[in-house]
Amino acid sequence: MGAALGGSGKSPRAGRVAVTVLLALAIAPATAIGSPRSVALRAADFILSAQDRHGAIPDSPRARTVNEDSNMEYALVGLAAAYGASGRERYLAGVEKGIRWLAAREEMDDPRWRGSWRYAYSAKPPYRPLAVSPGRGIADVRGVDATSSLFVYLLDLHRRLAGNGALAAELEPNARAALDFVLASNRLRSGFFASSWQLHGDAWRLWRFQYAADQGDVLLGLRAGARLYGHPGYADAGAFLTRRIPRAFFSSARGRYALGREGNARDMSREGFDGIFPQGYLPWILGPGRASRHAFAWLRDGVRRSGAVVPWTPGRAYTLSAAMLGLAAQGSDRRWPARSRRWLLRVPFDRRTGGFRDTAEARSPRYVNVAAFAILSLLRFRPWRGGPATSLERAAAGST
Repeated sequence: MGAALGGSGKSPRAGRVAVTVLLALAIAPATAIGSPRSVALRAADFILSAQDRHGAIPDSPRARTVNEDSNMEYALVGLAAAYGASGRERYLAGVEKGIRWLAAREEMDDPRWRGSWRYAYSAKPPYRPLAVSPGRGIADVRGVDATSSLFVYLLDLHRRLAGNGALAAELEPNARAALDFVLASNRLRSGFFASSWQLHGDAWRLWRFQYAADQGDVLLGLRAGARLYGHPGYADAGAFLTRRIPRAFFSSARGRYALGREGNARDMSREGFDGIFPQGYLPWILGPGRASRHAFAWLRDGVRRSGAVVPWTPGRAYTLSAAMLGLAAQGSDRRWPARSRRWLLRVPFDRRTGGFRDTAEARSPRYVNVAAFAILSLLRFRPWRGGPATSLERAAAGST
């Protein structure tokens, strides 16, 4: 900072004034910038501002893609949380428009892919599927377990917040197809779920890697399907995940969840933020338990003096790392460290647009899924808020 001021041509007094202003901003209370609720609702408005008249929400305001790797679905969960906190109808309307857009993209004709989505779509009508090539001879990806599952979770979330099940009833064929696809096409003999299907040459092959966070997405969908439609297969598969996710994916030696599993072996690699994500997401879904407490503690140990959460050394100050600490605190019945919450409100939040930067860097992009997870954390939104608990949920609460 001193070198930058010294090279700016400003007088020493001007430099001291600038430093004083920056220090004042650093120690100002969070309310000087915005309360958690007000910031969360501004972030919801940011998501809504990206939604087009057909209901599509690009992955960021200028992105050419929609719902790449389920980004739009997470954004809709954020809008639902904003409606639950504020009662503002525009958020619920945005959720319904988004669900209808997703339903229109779902494959319902081809028997092989019925109930699935493509990995990404164009952000402009007619929203054609976009081939996504992650490399290694892979030409495209589709049939992601999380995408089909989150669609059903969104339907149940809408039902509980709207106070009626009209949309869930109307789209019941779509919801059942989505869960039936995941159960028939992505479930492995172990009972866990493979990530997706990948195109190698002319052949689609199941990528058998089991992401830890994806098991949580599937669990959300299965619980929702069991609640909405009373299908015993959904309830049984969901109960299995509730019991077995901590055993299979949590490492007591490392004190955190694995990135995923290759066969029966845990993959404890980092992959940037991907290795951080399940530490907050799974406790938020599964609730209190030994694994949730340890995952929270692992994230908490990564809180730096600034409030940024940087579990890896070296590592980047991802906005989502701070949001995941908030979710882990909820799931494990712990307190979200105040300096981490203040960092989220002050540093990555863009007061001009209402979005959140992906990292602390000023030019970092503003993704709608990042805004959504910040909303969930700041509003302390629970994944099953509203409505009576089902027998599955009661069993889940007792087993974690």
